[in-house]
Amino acid sequence: MTKVQKYLSTDGTIRISTVISTDLANEAFRYLEASPLAKVLTSRALTAAVLMASQLKEGLSLSLHFQGEGPVKSIFAAATYDGSARAYCENRGAELPEGVTKIGAGLGRGALEVALQQPHDRQPHVGAVELLSGEIGDDVAYYLGQSQQIPSIVALAAIPLDDGMEVAGGYILELMPGYTDDTVRKLEALSEMTGVLTERIQQGATASELIDVYLMNFKFEEIEHPHEIHYRCGCNVDRVERSILLLGPTTLDDMIASEEDSEVRCEFCGKLYTLATDELIRLRQTLPTIPLN
Repeated sequence: MTKVQKYLSTDGTIRISTVISTDLANEAFRYLEASPLAKVLTSRALTAAVLMASQLKEGLSLSLHFQGEGPVKSIFAAATYDGSARAYCENRGAELPEGVTKIGAGLGRGALEVALQQPHDRQPHVGAVELLSGEIGDDVAYYLGQSQQIPSIVALAAIPLDDGMEVAGGYILELMPGYTDDTVRKLEALSEMTGVLTERIQQGATASELIDVYLMNFKFEEIEHPHEIHYRCGCNVDRVERSILLLGPTTLDDMIASEEDSEVRCEFCGKLYTLATDELIRLRQTLPTIPLN
């Protein structure tokens, strides 16, 4: 059972959300092959989305869309208050250019769009900022500061394996109205003492231990978050069949004539759906017959 842990300072000026998201990141790559670069950036984005969504209200959701000029091209991550999340990387095989070591170059120059969706809104509220570094954490912090006027510290960690992820996790610390300059100076000093996040998770640190330096130097109350985090793509057979129907009768006729099973892979989670010829015939029968000339 994995939940986001949330804390609010007793004076109401600091809130923190923290999570170990290794299992969630592994589920994101359960059916997908991806380069280490794509895994790290996508896992960071997924963790950030979950942390941000946990501070919303019941029924709300948000998405992060990173669009850059780098080899990864774009990353999309979405999460809901109830803990469900999903992510997509446009170029999962992306590698850094030769001689480049900064992982943020995977995205490079570009923009981050954050969309907040409320239950009864036809269109989400969208805010956008330029990418500050492509490192995900820096960009999310920049968005919070520029678009939401919330000074923050965003720390995200991810280490890839050949198959899946070794670790993933992080925290977001946000300053609420009423904070003082002394609070800012103290937090900046403490942030230098948190250690290397990836190493701490590798060594078995819990979500709360990732932020222990803040918890020990300010008075906090833990805020119970009622939901577990889980990966939910939303794909299913019905959606796959609807996508097949969009190909039109001519393409469906060609697929049926080949007498071979058709495979459709979900772009988000990588799950493979196979439709036999008789299933294609059933779908074809729901479409109009092409008139003969």
